[in-house]
Amino acid sequence: MMPAMRFFFYLGAVFLIFAFAGAAAESIPRSMVGGIAGAGWFVSAYEVWYAASPGSLVVSQIRVERLSPALWDPLIVGLLALPTWLLFGAPGAAMVWFFRPHEKMTAEQLEDFKKHAESLFLFDELVKEAREGGHREEDDDQAPTLGGYENMEILEPEGGVGPFSEEQVLGDLEFDNPDGSDPDK
Repeated sequence: MMPAMRFFFYLGAVFLIFAFAGAAAESIPRSMVGGIAGAGWFVSAYEVWYAASPGSLVVSQIRVERLSPALWDPLIVGLLALPTWLLFGAPGAAMVWFFRPHEKMTAEQLEDFKKHAESLFLFDELVKEAREGGHREEDDDQAPTLGGYENMEILEPEGGVGPFSEEQVLGDLEFDNPDGSDPDK
């Protein structure tokens, strides 16, 4: 991976961290007395910056306006009107996506990948061969069961969905016989 691509990938990751921090910082201006509690769903980056560090916001505004007043008012004020998580999250996600590492697999890695892919589908192939060979699950005495509950009806016999009777509930809660056999038989 080229050094410039790696730099932008990590810069995008840092922007994503700032985006998550900015989303968490939206609680600061909402919690302040006289804050923007009813302002809406999103808090602008300007309001978050002003609530977190008003002095640095004013100093930054003075320094940027010293360079060019038009740079602060239409451009930076327009960007700071966006929510902080969007301001950092969109470019961060784009940089992480487009500058992610694309390394080629070596022959050894490719062979290992193929072995893993084959092992994932081994069970499906074995089941298919067993069914083609005439094996049925009903004939298998080693097949897992539902612990004696395979014939349990969820609905009432009349087709209703009313609650179970107290006897049915208490009967299901008996733990005297851990093997599942009925003590009354």
